[in-house]
Amino acid sequence: MTDGREFLRSELVAVAEAVVPNQRPVVTHDPGPVNPGVLFDGRGSATVARVTVESGNPQSPDPAAAVEAAAAALRSRGWTADVVPPENGHYRVAAARDGYDVAVHAWATDWRITFTGETPVVS
Repeated sequence: MTDGREFLRSELVAVAEAVVPNQRPVVTHDPGPVNPGVLFDGRGSATVARVTVESGNPQSPDPAAAVEAAAAALRSRGWTADVVPPENGHYRVAAARDGYDVAVHAWATDWRITFTGETPVVS
């Protein structure tokens, strides 16, 4: 599970660096592997890891350009990425690769861009 988590974390950091090259991305959430369904469906040994990375340029926030750049960076790294139509100032990318899922979020009211990913469930 650690290998998948490390892969996801490194992918999110690399994409964040590509989108905002003059800023250092920050890992804001990485609690390690967790068991998503132990109390609900009996998958006692199943684990998943979720990682969130944030970056942004407070001097020139452009959420539409940021999510387009994120989609391009993900695609260049082998991910399937789709830019979701903006909704009330919320710009998003949904991406997937080999069972991993990534969501990228940017808002018209904030200069940050957030990259959140989840590993496949491992039993």
